[in-house]
Amino acid sequence: MKKNHFLLCAVLLAAVTLAGCGAKDEDTAKPAETTGESEDSADEKSGSITSLAIDVPTELNGKAFTVTTEQAYPDDEEILAVNAVYGDETLKLDECLGVTGVYEVQQEDGIYVMADTYSYNDYHIVYLVKIDENGITQTDTRDGALGALPSDPRDGFPITSKIDVLGTYGGTRTYAIENGRFTTESSLYEFLGTPDGYRPTLTVKSSIPCRIEGGNTELKPGDVIIPTGYSEEGVFCFEKQDGTPGSFPVDLDEEGYYTGTVGGIDENELFESLPYAG
Repeated sequence: MKKNHFLLCAVLLAAVTLAGCGAKDEDTAKPAETTGESEDSADEKSGSITSLAIDVPTELNGKAFTVTTEQAYPDDEEILAVNAVYGDETLKLDECLGVTGVYEVQQEDGIYVMADTYSYNDYHIVYLVKIDENGITQTDTRDGALGALPSDPRDGFPITSKIDVLGTYGGTRTYAIENGRFTTESSLYEFLGTPDGYRPTLTVKSSIPCRIEGGNTELKPGDVIIPTGYSEEGVFCFEKQDGTPGSFPVDLDEEGYYTGTVGGIDENELFESLPYAG
């Protein structure tokens, strides 16, 4: 499975900040079948989010809409072809193992549908489709799984992506839908852990320069840290066991990929038993 593609940015240790690095545990469970109403009245809300059944037609903008699943290949019963069907139009979305959920989003700039598909190694993709007078159009995708959805689209959509930096983590960011695109003002992926609150720890083997509470210092052999996030600029965020937040830069290549080193030193020389997954 490919690593996430991050923007290249030169990172100097003195410029590393702790903004957003003290992430707290939140519920990252998969979305419920339906979303409830918020305390806001209907006219105070800018739209709505509705769970749609898979393989069951519903009316959107005056036409029947369905996300369908069917066997993709005659000799393979496992792989499904996932299509979005709107009136007499069919839009191919994915070939995968299944669909976690489909959601209609009505907001000020129109009607959208989000479909969360999954494949091997729990790899998810969220597809964004717009429905208007021109028909049905796929406008964006995002690697990751949808989290618990709000009742109001203005509150944003949490998507948890696979981050392979000093281990494998679920990194969550909240996105808005703007002009058919998933947008976010944050470069930080927060590591919120499992729904029951578990987050892995890393044990330091060799000294690592870092920032803790705004000051330059270093992690020492035997220190135990809890990863809390990773930014696109190549900053790895953590908490010490007493809850003190810190961070340090990792090395990126010219395309923004993590190189597996920190300050030119191989990650396995710096930490014990990094928790990588498939």
